[in-house]
Amino acid sequence: MTILTAILLVAALAGARAAHASDVVRRDEAEPGSTRAAAFDQTFQRVVGPASLDATRAAYDADLERLRAQLPAGDPLRDARFRALYCGSDRWKDPAQGLAYADEALRRARDVRDVASEARAMLCRTAYLMAASGSQRGLPEIDKAIALLQGGPEQQLLGEALHARGDILSLLGEQARAMLDFQRARAAYRGAGIEGEVESLMLSMAIGYRRMGDFEQARRHFEAAATRLEARGDWEGVATNLIQLGFLHDESGAPEKASDAFRRALAIAERERDNYSANAARLGLAGAQVALGDPKAALETLALARAGFAAEQDTSSDDMLLLLTGEALARQGQHIGAMERYRQAQPLIERNGNQRYLADLFKARAASEEALGWTAAALEDYKRYAGLQLKLQGKMRLQQGLLLEYESEIQRREWDNRRLRAEALGKQQEVAVLERVRRWQTAALALGALLVALLASLAWRQRARSRAMHTLAMQDPLTGAASRMGIEDEAARALAQAHAEEKPLSLLMLDLDHFKTVNDRYGHAAGDAVLRAAVDAWEAQLRGRDPLGRVGGEEFVVVCPETSLAQATVVAHRLLEATRGLRFPKIDPELRVSVSIGIAQCRRDEDRDSLLDRADAALYRAKQRGRDRAEA
Repeated sequence: MTILTAILLVAALAGARAAHASDVVRRDEAEPGSTRAAAFDQTFQRVVGPASLDATRAAYDADLERLRAQLPAGDPLRDARFRALYCGSDRWKDPAQGLAYADEALRRARDVRDVASEARAMLCRTAYLMAASGSQRGLPEIDKAIALLQGGPEQQLLGEALHARGDILSLLGEQARAMLDFQRARAAYRGAGIEGEVESLMLSMAIGYRRMGDFEQARRHFEAAATRLEARGDWEGVATNLIQLGFLHDESGAPEKASDAFRRALAIAERERDNYSANAARLGLAGAQVALGDPKAALETLALARAGFAAEQDTSSDDMLLLLTGEALARQGQHIGAMERYRQAQPLIERNGNQRYLADLFKARAASEEALGWTAAALEDYKRYAGLQLKLQGKMRLQQGLLLEYESEIQRREWDNRRLRAEALGKQQEVAVLERVRRWQTAALALGALLVALLASLAWRQRARSRAMHTLAMQDPLTGAASRMGIEDEAARALAQAHAEEKPLSLLMLDLDHFKTVNDRYGHAAGDAVLRAAVDAWEAQLRGRDPLGRVGGEEFVVVCPETSLAQATVVAHRLLEATRGLRFPKIDPELRVSVSIGIAQCRRDEDRDSLLDRADAALYRAKQRGRDRAEA
């Protein structure tokens, strides 16, 4: 029920993690300046490099302390770089002091014209603005940092900034926009040459799914990540994922499971001396104990959490400490004490902008007001709670719909970009071939009639190669189905014939449900095997004259000439059943897949793009209405 502290939410992701130190920068004057500078640069590259993305706080802090010790005297550029990183040190307990340090770091970065350090200082300012004034306050500053990095060489830092903005948007309930930023961050990491997935980014995406109500997808990620990180010995990551799993169970109405997850996380955090995770786990555990009807245990746990946060001088969870304390007191019948906690919690929750916590407060306060006989006040708070719940549910549905739109657009753009790159490569190859032919022709002119036969042979080979290239362009190399270009040509030809002969023609658009989960859980090789198996199963159900083509990652189109909408619906249901019957014993005997299908019959004088758009809209409705179904 708690949230990440604002400082760690942004600064940790942006390369400004905590480290204890004094204002004075230590320098070992016995070490030569050039040696210190080289050592500083080596450590700096590690601190800002790919390894930092999944580093534990302890490892990162050790590197930051090492960097502080290696900073050469009288070196403005390295000083600016260090300050932009050290800006997030947890020595700045007072947000106002932290903001002043961030402003100075920003000034020094601009003085030496170091764009990366300027962006890091902006991200650091974001953290302190959020800590002082609420989450909304950080967005304009982080937008500036992203604009500064956009199109530049610092792709990893751009990924971290997009990741951080996504976290803020997710915190504010803008899950669709957050997911779009997470996808952009993933692309930026790829642009920086980072192979594989960044654990912290995958965690943020799973939290977004949890906040949207997609509990099953989020649960699979948290459990798989905890197992994977445990095997690597990353206990901080294990605790983090278990805490998120606890929140998921709490929000889905399973307090027993939530309590178990929080207790496991707390045991790990205490063993590893991870105070931040321990405090978060205690706060979550207290919420589960309240839900389980054990207010005495909840108050004891809250006392430990409050002391832990106080020791860290961390006030970011004060709102939830107060709210949960009020709920525990109310469970004991101490409603006056509970009302006082609710009064103190409300401005803190409103400042942070978390509508779900505000709804929880209205509900809890209404219950206490009703117990105290304050009927009018209780009715008002129940109305506020009901209204806010309706608003939150509507927003959740809206975010789910927007996410589907964004994901579809991202996939479409990615496929278009791939197609354009393939076409450009094909043209380059064609130019290269033509240049080679010209060289041979020049040689042929010099040699005369003696080389005529050779030129004829070369021309034949060239024609054969062109035909082969055309065949490759028209066929998807992974599944053997038609390529996007091939199926669009088939659709155009079939549509022209249907109009000329005044015969019906229908089009099916298929999209494998939750296919990204297959790739994430089993790897891309398994995903490719699933795609090939699905295509084989579908082609077995289609007539020979019904071409099947792949138009996106897991999106396909079937063209059905001389087929009415009713007949196409029968075909679609055969494809649904064939997909449900697929089994993958070599991947996972329990793995099951399904497909959503949109159906459209061509109208008089309708063009290909319009028909595709209507089929795509029908597919979108199938996704919205629960997947594993066909919609016309």
